[in-house]
Amino acid sequence: MKKRLSSNFFSMRLRSKIALLCTALIVASTVISGYFLYRNAAEVTTETEAVHASKMVTQVNNYLNEKLKGIITRIFSLRTDSLFNETAARFLIDGDPRHHASALSYFSNVFMEMRYSEPFIASMFLYTPKESFYDLSLPYNSTVQFSETEMYKEIMEKPNSFVYWFPSSKSELYRSNDDVISFVVRFSISGYSEELYMVVHLKEERMMQYLIDSLSAEGSSMLIVDNATGEIIVGDAQSKELLLSASEVWDSLLNEQQGMMSKSYVNDSYMIHYVKMNVAPWTLVNIQSQKSLLDKLNHIKLYSLVIILVSVIAGVVFALLTASTISKPLRMLEKSMQRVRRGQFNSRFEYAHRDEVGNLGRAFNFMTEEINDLIEQKNNYIAQLQAEKEQVQKEQRLKRIAELKALQSQMTPHFLYNTLDTIKWKAEKEGKSDIAGMITTLAAFFRISLSRGKEIITVKEEMAHIASYLSLQQTRYHDQFSYEVYIDPAIEHCKTVKFILQPLVENAIYHGIKQLDRPGRIMIRAERDAACMKLSVEDNGPGMHPVKLKLICKHLQAVQEETADGYGLFNVNDRIKLYFGKAYGLHVESEAGKGTKVTACIPLQAEEGGEA
Repeated sequence: MKKRLSSNFFSMRLRSKIALLCTALIVASTVISGYFLYRNAAEVTTETEAVHASKMVTQVNNYLNEKLKGIITRIFSLRTDSLFNETAARFLIDGDPRHHASALSYFSNVFMEMRYSEPFIASMFLYTPKESFYDLSLPYNSTVQFSETEMYKEIMEKPNSFVYWFPSSKSELYRSNDDVISFVVRFSISGYSEELYMVVHLKEERMMQYLIDSLSAEGSSMLIVDNATGEIIVGDAQSKELLLSASEVWDSLLNEQQGMMSKSYVNDSYMIHYVKMNVAPWTLVNIQSQKSLLDKLNHIKLYSLVIILVSVIAGVVFALLTASTISKPLRMLEKSMQRVRRGQFNSRFEYAHRDEVGNLGRAFNFMTEEINDLIEQKNNYIAQLQAEKEQVQKEQRLKRIAELKALQSQMTPHFLYNTLDTIKWKAEKEGKSDIAGMITTLAAFFRISLSRGKEIITVKEEMAHIASYLSLQQTRYHDQFSYEVYIDPAIEHCKTVKFILQPLVENAIYHGIKQLDRPGRIMIRAERDAACMKLSVEDNGPGMHPVKLKLICKHLQAVQEETADGYGLFNVNDRIKLYFGKAYGLHVESEAGKGTKVTACIPLQAEEGGEA
């Protein structure tokens, strides 16, 4: 076998021998160099990552210490807040139960402000010997008394502490499925002898996400361990299992301020860095997989293989210079293909000879021409589909208008009016003038509502329609609110889509006036503003939260293809855009505690025979 290989080698042409020897030399030198390069890179990477992991743990530790310290400082600073002390003292010392509602509202606002400004806070709770105060915006568990919880019992066993820390668990005070990490701050107020306890629930998920975001290396994880119990408070399941299996590291972990050690587990080696926190009785632990670190060096392996391949090709090309005459036209063809790959389908390969490369080039040119034809056909087909889509959308809008008109025409106006007149006559005969007045108002309301099936009416008719509606609602709610209707005489005869104001007034009553414990007021105005009309409904109700207002305004920006049944806020906005264009529609303004104003913007269109 050996003699035959030797014979075959010496029988090869000289050019082939040189190529083979050069290739063998390049491969051998490259493999040896790559091995030592990889080994050195692995050692440097491991040392660098160890230093980086130590710095990262320190940075995360400093951040969490400052974060928790800031939260605790803000809670203790409440003791010096005059309004906080005044509210608490008025309820606890005066003993007047009427102060409970104002205290509950104030403390709830304090809790919400803390929760919004501190992302780590899930909820807060204040316990006093007389009453407990909670966040009104969260589902409070009224069946649990704080004084009966395990948390309170543990606090009573340590009367000399001011801050008490507890492991991760479900909140007993609020109804929530999220795990929280709790701590309690004990403090007092001037003039009151007994202790108060502020309970703060921290978001375990948010803290876990911060630890994950802090990791910069693959295969690394971070955990938080309770120094007193050895319980792992925060961490993923795999890292918890690894750390719990490393019984030999727990003595150092719980007793030393900081350090680093190694641990082998399931065919891998791990570096464990740890440091104790100053604010909370916790230890921060970082676990880094050595295997994951070395996986980063795979690019060096790939780089070595590429060098070997390039070296072999270079040796062969050096030995076989004649190959350049063949490779040159092929490179030209490749460039043409790359241009086609980038989307330049008009690229062509120009080659005068009729050899194999020439045949391949002509086939390439034929292919690009076919691709151009297919692209043109595709563009034409897409344009056709777009036109058909627009036609279908137009037909759907027309169908929607027809369905609305058909719904309105289902009622028989004359029968309705005759019936209402009969009821009015009987009421007047019985001396029920108030009922007769309501029937008259209702008849006027229906006359404009039906309006002979017309969808477009005058502004004057729309305002009369809403005045009738408000009169009926005022009677229904026993004068719980007053209203004022104003219309600019210059736009009385301008045209508008009917049923614009009724849903807005209905929202003002149900979501505004009904929420008040005092008489409400609704302002209806129709005014001209340049080339458009503005019909507005304003109430002095409780207003909206800014987040809810922002969400409503976002949904009002576009026409909805399908809306819920009824004449709601979005339905009115859709109908205005449908009849007058996307430039028009509803605009909502609201301020919590002051009220809400909804304005409909409509183009100025005069009725036939009128002036705008």
